[in-house]
Amino acid sequence: MGHCFSHLTKTDRYKLEAALLAGEKPQTIADRLHVHVSTIYREKNRARMKQLTTDLVEVDRYNPDEAHRRYRENLSKKGADLKIGNDRALAEYLEKKVVEEGYSPAAALASIEIEGKMFSTSICVGTFYNYITKGVFLRLTNADLPEKPKRKRPYHTVKTVKRAPKGESIEKRPAEVD
Repeated sequence: MGHCFSHLTKTDRYKLEAALLAGEKPQTIADRLHVHVSTIYREKNRARMKQLTTDLVEVDRYNPDEAHRRYRENLSKKGADLKIGNDRALAEYLEKKVVEEGYSPAAALASIEIEGKMFSTSICVGTFYNYITKGVFLRLTNADLPEKPKRKRPYHTVKTVKRAPKGESIEKRPAEVD
C-alpha cells in the first residue's frame, strides 16, 4: 500500500506554530501532524518573518496565516495556460463581434466558420464564456453580452476558527478503525 499524501490545513498550520513556539523538534511535530518531516521544514520556510520582541530583539517566527495565504495563492496558479493566449487576431475578432456588432458569444464563434476565417486556435462556447467571466479580454465583459447574467443571491461568509481546536481531528484517525 502506497503513501496517502495530503495538504496541511489551516488548523494544522496553527498547531505547527504552537509547537514551534513550544520548542518542539520538527520530527515530533511531523509525527503529530501525520506528515513527513520535510513538510515541516518546507512549511517553516514558506512564511518566515522577522518579529521584534519586547526587548527589541529580532526573532525569526512562523506565521500560519501568511503561510496559508501563500498556499492558496500557489494553488490558484495551477492549471493549463489560456488557449487564446497567443492568438491576438482571434481575441480581437471576437471582441469586435460581441462589443461593436452586438453578437452573442455563440454567434461570434459561429461567424468564424460562416465567413471562412482561419485562426491558429479554436475555442468552444463554454471556454469563451469562461474567458469573458475571468476578464481575459481587454474590452469585453459580461456587461457587453446581449443577455445580461442573472445576479447571484448574496451568500453569508462562514467564519473561520482563529485558533487550533484541541485534540486530534476525526478525519485523521488510523485506517484500521474504518
